[in-house]
Amino acid sequence: MNRKIIKVGETKAMDRRKLDVLFSTMLIIISATILISNDFIEGGAESELGSMFLPRVVAGLIMIFSATIGLQSLIKLMNRTEIDNSELVLVNGFTGIFIYIGIFLVYWFVVPYVGFIITTPIIMFSVAVLLGGRNWIPITAMSIILSVLIFYGSKYYLRVYLPTWDLF
Repeated sequence: MNRKIIKVGETKAMDRRKLDVLFSTMLIIISATILISNDFIEGGAESELGSMFLPRVVAGLIMIFSATIGLQSLIKLMNRTEIDNSELVLVNGFTGIFIYIGIFLVYWFVVPYVGFIITTPIIMFSVAVLLGGRNWIPITAMSIILSVLIFYGSKYYLRVYLPTWDLF
């Protein structure tokens, strides 16, 4: 993809329309794969509509919304309309995004071993601090309370068993 960096004063920016087309195309391909394939379910909650009903509904909605965003951007690119400020992505300060991705990669690899109930509050706290939260007591309380509510709500109401401590 040809990414053209545009200078706006002292900051650098990219054309968001090209990113919209790229990500819309990727989401449509992934959604089509989910709609077509039956190999994604191992167990799961079986209903009268089948275990793939909800994932296919979500994939269909993602496909529709991605297509509308992608087509709008593609039409603007093809017509070579002038870029306005809402169609610029500032590329200064991407360090926070890479840290955010790193936090979630750590979460993905650690949660199967340490468990959801231990790992999730730590990750929620880390993301809150990364996003600028400075009230440590409310952040800690909400991280713990929400993690416990999600864990037990999933277990008893949805019958979805999240990973638990598995080191011993």
